[in-house]
Amino acid sequence: MKKQIMMLFSILLVLFTVLPASQIEAAEVTTPVKQEFELPLDVLQVENDDKSAAAQYVKSPAKIVVEDGKTFAYVTLLSSKWWQSLKVQTKQPGTFTDAEVISEDTKADTRVVKFEVQDLSKELNAKIHIIVTGVPGLGEYDHSYDIRLKFDSSKIPVTPEVPVTPAPEVIKDGAYTIDFKALHEEEDKASSMTRYIETPAKLSVKGGKNLVTMTLTNNEQITAFQVEQGGKFVDTTVVKTDVEANKRVVEFEVADLSTIIKAKFTVFVAAANHTGNYNVRLAFDKESVKAVEEVPGEEVETPEEVVAFTDIANTWAKPYIESLASKQIVKGKTATTFAPNDKITRGQFAIILSRALELPKQDFQGTFSDVTKKMDWISFEAASRAGIIIVNDGKFRPNQPITRQQMATMIVRAIEYKDASVLEGVTNKVAFADAKDITAYAKTSVDLATGLGIIGGKVVNGKNVFEPKANATRAHASKMVYYMLEKLQK
Repeated sequence: MKKQIMMLFSILLVLFTVLPASQIEAAEVTTPVKQEFELPLDVLQVENDDKSAAAQYVKSPAKIVVEDGKTFAYVTLLSSKWWQSLKVQTKQPGTFTDAEVISEDTKADTRVVKFEVQDLSKELNAKIHIIVTGVPGLGEYDHSYDIRLKFDSSKIPVTPEVPVTPAPEVIKDGAYTIDFKALHEEEDKASSMTRYIETPAKLSVKGGKNLVTMTLTNNEQITAFQVEQGGKFVDTTVVKTDVEANKRVVEFEVADLSTIIKAKFTVFVAAANHTGNYNVRLAFDKESVKAVEEVPGEEVETPEEVVAFTDIANTWAKPYIESLASKQIVKGKTATTFAPNDKITRGQFAIILSRALELPKQDFQGTFSDVTKKMDWISFEAASRAGIIIVNDGKFRPNQPITRQQMATMIVRAIEYKDASVLEGVTNKVAFADAKDITAYAKTSVDLATGLGIIGGKVVNGKNVFEPKANATRAHASKMVYYMLEKLQK
């Protein structure tokens, strides 16, 4: 039998004298690798220390990976189409287990297998099954036999001592402020983007998680702000956007405040039609952490801001405008003027509703085909998710003046989103002389808004009319949102 085996492998050696120059490397190990190296591997006969004829079909050196306290060998088999199996006795003595196939290259005729090694200084017993067909003069060869695998443990590299990294200091749960620096991508100097980030940042610690909140001061031009987490850049969460103030508040988690965090800005300058990417490093100062003082058992009330507009003294909407302005729900055209009689657009009204209801914000989804990142897409898409904005053709038309029936429809949808019970049992006892002009989609909403007292119409030539298709004004919007919030008891 030995003579047959030796003759078989001698023939195979002649037939396949040219082996591929490059061999398949072991497949990537997804588990964290502690140590990786190569060791010479001998394939020996069972009875003596002579090399087995199979040795020429096993690549040496083998790849050794030490991970999670275990040692694994990655071995490349050549002429793999003949190898039916390789079973290794991992524990000596013990049962023989099939080596795990990691990868196979049919073109190169190689296969990478993996098996555990208890002790690299000791030999492993193994069993192989070989089937050879298509070799002239041999017929079909089918044989199983035993071999020994021996690694050269003298070549094991010395494992360097791993320095012990002290655990980061834990900050107690609570609300804080923290100073930071926005550094140049490579040099230890301030980045040019520093002027676009307010400092200090806010820090919220809960359950061991650090959430940092930053304010970006150029909302119009900054189209994206990402931070590195787990080796890749991810979008920060947009908390709120203030278009008039040109600011955006973002939030992201920081695993360790002692380490420098990589961040990336994407900036679009419309005037120059230019998009640029800027990499920065965020270095937090843990020594600067200060707790936000709160009185135990008491809620801190934020006084309403008194906004004095010079052009609303004689308008019927003055109390509604002032109330909403004090809560930052509506804002003036300038610091001192509100322009109550100006038409209001669909986009502007969506922004007001988004502020009034504090709709949750998400990343840009491209919900509307006519809304880009250069617009106040955050409010528009938030209102769409809430079911306040519903379109049939994918277009929102944010710059189009809003009609009174469109406004009534959006108000009722907003109430339905926030508290649908408010609409239960509402009846309308007001009859508009122009009710026939109300478009079918808006009839129910107009009835509900009238029944709730949010709209009342006006008298024209002795008749009470709604004028559903007339353009609404900023004063109309203020009154309707004021009464909406009153009904929601907000």
